[in-house]
Amino acid sequence: KLIKGNQRHLSLDDRIYIEKALEKSIAFKDIALFLSKDPTTISKEVKKHRVVKTRNTIYIPNNCMSRQGCTLTDICIPCTSHKFHSRCASCSNCNKYCPKYVPNNCSKLLRAPFVCNGCDKKNICRMDKYYYRATTAHSKYRTILSTSREGINLSEDSLSELDSLVSPLIKQGQPISHIFLSNSDVIPCGRRTLYNYINNNILTVRNIDLPRKVKYKPRKRHTNITKDHSWREGRKYSDFLSFLGEHPDTSVVEMDTVEGTKGGKVLLTMLFRNSRF
Repeated sequence: KLIKGNQRHLSLDDRIYIEKALEKSIAFKDIALFLSKDPTTISKEVKKHRVVKTRNTIYIPNNCMSRQGCTLTDICIPCTSHKFHSRCASCSNCNKYCPKYVPNNCSKLLRAPFVCNGCDKKNICRMDKYYYRATTAHSKYRTILSTSREGINLSEDSLSELDSLVSPLIKQGQPISHIFLSNSDVIPCGRRTLYNYINNNILTVRNIDLPRKVKYKPRKRHTNITKDHSWREGRKYSDFLSFLGEHPDTSVVEMDTVEGTKGGKVLLTMLFRNSRF
């Protein structure tokens, strides 16, 4: 009865499935069963990454729950200077100054599915709407994944002990490799991490205290962008050959371009395989 999870992070395809399932009003339990996840994982994913679409304030500027039966007047100071006073419920400043203001939010957002993707009244609703978008959720996930690894993974006391140990030795002229060989059991981080601490001015020593560091040029940072090749599935040349093997009578036309000089005229060629024309 329990869903055995696969202990993997949600991918973009998983989030796209969640978005489409929410539009069809599929329950979290069924979504989790398809993705081999716990239902609470789907619930946390939707609530964490949902985005709000604010209501249109042109037709209904006041968002108070009791605006229709409210008879209060002269709540804010700017309105008291006018000779004729109207009900504050018809003013957009009422929500800022009224002490009895209660926002008029949809009660369906307090329970599953927490979003308006599959709501049949979202086109006529005048309240704030919440939506789950797969691309936005995946972008937030990637940002959190990278920022969670930034910063110093040491306490203040451990960092102070590291500074008191390493900085005097570096100022004496000892290289970092020698310091690690002599104090590998005491230093709580790796050699690359120590270089980063010095480069970010976290320790007392600086890059100028490293004899060889000042001779090097700054390295170029290359960002490795992982490309999504899922669109190639079923569209490779091997799939084309297997299709022809199953359907040998299929009429195939090959198209190509013959280019002379760059920017000049281009000849479009078309080859009809069956007639070799």
